[in-house]
Amino acid sequence: MLNNTENSPAELAAKFVNNTGKHIFLTGKAGTGKTTFLKHIIKNTFKNTVIAAPTGIAAINAGGVTLHSLFQLPFGAFIPEKNLPNILNESYKINTPHTLLKQLQLNKSKRKLIQEIELLIIDEVSMLRADLLDAIDTVLKSVRKKNQLAFGGIQILFIGDLLQLPPVVKEAEWDILKNYYPSAFFFDAWVLRENKPIYIELDKVYRQSDNVFIQVLNNLRNNSINEKDIALLNRYYKPDFTPAKEDTYIQLTTHNYKAENLNKQELEKLDTPSYFYPAEITGDFSEHNFPVENNLELKIGAQIIFIKNDPSGNQLFYNGKIGKIHTLHKDKILVQLDKGKIISVEKYEWENVRFTVNEITNEIEEHVIGSFKQYPIKLAWAITIHKSQGLTFEKAIIDVGKAFAPGQIYVALSRLTSLHGLVLTSEINFNSLYINKEIETFSKAKPELPFLHSQLKEESKIFLKSYVLQCFNFTESLLKLNLFTSELASEKKKNEKQQTTEWIKEIISEFEDIKKTADKFQVQLNSLFNAPPQENNIKWKERINAAALHFLPLLNNLSKKILTKIEILKDERKTTKTIKELIEMDAIIYKQIQQIKKAEAMAQSASGNEILTKEMINSVNENKEKIKTIDDLSTIQCNSKSQKEAKEKKEKTDTKKISFELYQSGLNIEQIALHRKLTVFTIENHLAYYVSLGMLAIDNFVDEEKWKNIITVCKTINSTKLSEIMEKLGEEYTYTDIKFSVAYYQNANKEKI
Repeated sequence: MLNNTENSPAELAAKFVNNTGKHIFLTGKAGTGKTTFLKHIIKNTFKNTVIAAPTGIAAINAGGVTLHSLFQLPFGAFIPEKNLPNILNESYKINTPHTLLKQLQLNKSKRKLIQEIELLIIDEVSMLRADLLDAIDTVLKSVRKKNQLAFGGIQILFIGDLLQLPPVVKEAEWDILKNYYPSAFFFDAWVLRENKPIYIELDKVYRQSDNVFIQVLNNLRNNSINEKDIALLNRYYKPDFTPAKEDTYIQLTTHNYKAENLNKQELEKLDTPSYFYPAEITGDFSEHNFPVENNLELKIGAQIIFIKNDPSGNQLFYNGKIGKIHTLHKDKILVQLDKGKIISVEKYEWENVRFTVNEITNEIEEHVIGSFKQYPIKLAWAITIHKSQGLTFEKAIIDVGKAFAPGQIYVALSRLTSLHGLVLTSEINFNSLYINKEIETFSKAKPELPFLHSQLKEESKIFLKSYVLQCFNFTESLLKLNLFTSELASEKKKNEKQQTTEWIKEIISEFEDIKKTADKFQVQLNSLFNAPPQENNIKWKERINAAALHFLPLLNNLSKKILTKIEILKDERKTTKTIKELIEMDAIIYKQIQQIKKAEAMAQSASGNEILTKEMINSVNENKEKIKTIDDLSTIQCNSKSQKEAKEKKEKTDTKKISFELYQSGLNIEQIALHRKLTVFTIENHLAYYVSLGMLAIDNFVDEEKWKNIITVCKTINSTKLSEIMEKLGEEYTYTDIKFSVAYYQNANKEKI
């Protein structure tokens, strides 16, 4: 349970996620528990889930990936129509459904991942652009081959507060996009016109305890601010305020350079020596996603802020807690909090993850491909509103001058726990409190809880019927199995191969017979679901259990036959490809077994009016022995060659070529590095070599706009040295971008470094 109230918005949202296929928008002001809800869903949902966010840092904090990397989306604007507009500007890129799919390069493993997703969680959705969401819809429909279903049939859980950071759209881009979208916010995407998400708002505030302040913030959110509210806020106007040395006020600024300059100036004022603490970085972790400084400079007396909650569970600090450096050692930092309490700070490890599909269980798994370990603190005399997202302050100085964009005052104020810690360096007026009209209109469409409960009841019935019927649908599995005989028939085979082919045909024939019975059962089940509730409540559960007793032994028997065949073939020569195909066939049958077990668990939970959880699914899906069996067979298959053959291969195969072949087989750079036990940097060098030969496309690695700019710099300075090129470029460029771009430039000019 998320809290003590079964009918709370959080519990209701959890039921919509698990018991329906509807899209959900979960919102709530700062401190209402959105992050807690996200963690709860990830831990408990039975659905194959992937977490993503619009930006790298947001993705790291959510434990997910960026939307661009997940769907291999190009940068630039997207218009949801076939034809490009007549007015185009070469300074930015415009994509259409046609151009997007034409340049889409998804390897086999990425396509498999997208096909297996059941639930996509998008965190910090306030930053998600409408056109990006339509681009995602286009990719999902294409890859999942379900063009008639929004997002290709995937359920989307949108999480975020629309009054926080807005989407970023360049003025030139908006000149085009405004002809297609009323606003840049995600809810104006075309895909949501007929598929509006269920709007659920968390209303219990955990961050603020000041009821008067909570009411003012509510009025700000609802565009119902009045003169009394403004007068109350302006009581905290103190133009000449200078905090006492022992006070821990933080100044909220609009721009990064302002915050950096203030922090630098205050640090220099301290006459204590500097200590430097480098981060520990492993694997793949982009510098753009560093949550704190890579090389943290601190002095005794420096004011710092914690950017994570206390992981020990002792609640010694929280994200936003301010303190002062008390003691510094080479490998130890002591921080003094309010009331003189001194605590020791431990390093925190952030993880960069990738999602893949387990080829045996068909479950989506999270893999850590890189980590960033550093003290979870940063200098805190000042911070930008952007970087304060998710933090909580007890005391803050806010300059609500002209530099503050409309809506930013709410964001800044919502960081505070109460009015008592507020200092305004300029007065607030009505004009500075404008809330976007599109957000206001969208928010007013929020349904009342009684309506949502009624809708949940109806949608749960629809989902239960659809999901269970799909679990007993063998059509897709049969189509995949038939592909194996088609591929084998196209090859010239020796007698041994022909015998195996005939054996595979027999297995598929047995599966087809099972499918015929399943088709008849689906008709029966459909009739039961359509019968009056008083007649079908018990009957359909009994029929599902009986069907499982019938189908599972038959499918398990097929799986056993395949594994036995693999055991026979593993000692024979030239059977590697056949064994791989048989393992893939068994995975298809095993997925069908999983689906039937899910149907059983779903019937059980529905009859007991429970939420189906991951734990309930795992209790009926005992797959540890299965995984071990397949892993053992795969290992035998891979190690079946003699040491002599392995040695010859090692001597003849160039290390760059191995990486190239693995990339061509569908692995990405991070996966190749893990597979070969090499660094990401090394694999990048291997693949850049093949870009320089013209054997790999530059667009696989670098956005077109970026590599064109890099090549322009190469020509201008007449150099291909990475360091010299980097000096001429902005912070958004990495050495990886330059490395691949230079390789492409060398190929185009037929020259070497």
